[in-house]
Amino acid sequence: MRIQHHHLHGVHSLELTGQPPAQVHAIAGSSRGTRLLIPAGWISVIAVLRGVLELGNADTPWQLTSRHLQLWLDGNLRITGRSPCWWLCITAPAALWHGLPHSITGDITLIPDQAHCPQQLGRPLVHMLRARWFDGGTDEAAVVDNMVWLRDALVEHQQRLHDQLARCSGRTALRRHQTLLRLLRVQHLIRCNIDDRLDLARLGAIANYSPTHLIRIYRSVFGETPCEYATRLRHQRAWELVCGTGLSVCEIADALGFESESAFCRAFKHAFGCTTGEARRGLHARPPSPDCTSPMAGNPQASPADGPALLH
Repeated sequence: MRIQHHHLHGVHSLELTGQPPAQVHAIAGSSRGTRLLIPAGWISVIAVLRGVLELGNADTPWQLTSRHLQLWLDGNLRITGRSPCWWLCITAPAALWHGLPHSITGDITLIPDQAHCPQQLGRPLVHMLRARWFDGGTDEAAVVDNMVWLRDALVEHQQRLHDQLARCSGRTALRRHQTLLRLLRVQHLIRCNIDDRLDLARLGAIANYSPTHLIRIYRSVFGETPCEYATRLRHQRAWELVCGTGLSVCEIADALGFESESAFCRAFKHAFGCTTGEARRGLHARPPSPDCTSPMAGNPQASPADGPALLH
């Protein structure tokens, strides 16, 4: 196992299709215009140090913000720096990851995830991208050791996902893993379309479940329905735009798809129990628990027959 380093700067691009199967790629990206294409069948870890990075799979783009990490193993992936940012990526064919020696007991299965990047994950990433590794003479045993270090840190960080895996239906570990991957695809699609209306039937088709079964199994694994998850994300986005940006309330209402500023203000007050002005003045140090029946959320009590309205 060898490691190949790349530094993408400016408008540089890199496509990894056709690369040697026993080679790890460590990529450092900086500035606007960088582009990386990773083929299907690879496992990738991407961390953003500063700025916002655009990721995409098929026709679904999403953003990875500063100090967040994406573990991706669900098809091809494109990475684009559309604004100034600094990011790191470790990627290699899945067979190489699966062939790493075991150093911990228990399940070491990696699961697609997007989360804050703690120090225990940042350290192995940065270590593998340090300048002294660019000399072209990296010891193969050291590469394996560092990949194991990164893999083990990821597994430890994913304990919550392994807890969710245990709640999935299926007679075998493989079936339970397939169930979780289906539900995570639904969750990912909701997260990528916070501001759009999503049809529950479409989400069910993504997971190959009926709408009724999707609601039931999603709640049993994650403790909330798809609608409640979408509601929580929408509330979080509204609070962050009001309290964390200089956008006017009118601009925020437009960004969130409200027909008027007053409609947004009413929905915000209903959801959080305070006005946008009170929130911006810091009268609430943290967002209050939102009311999931507010107009900002849609109707979580809607039946599957309600279709598109369920995730409005």
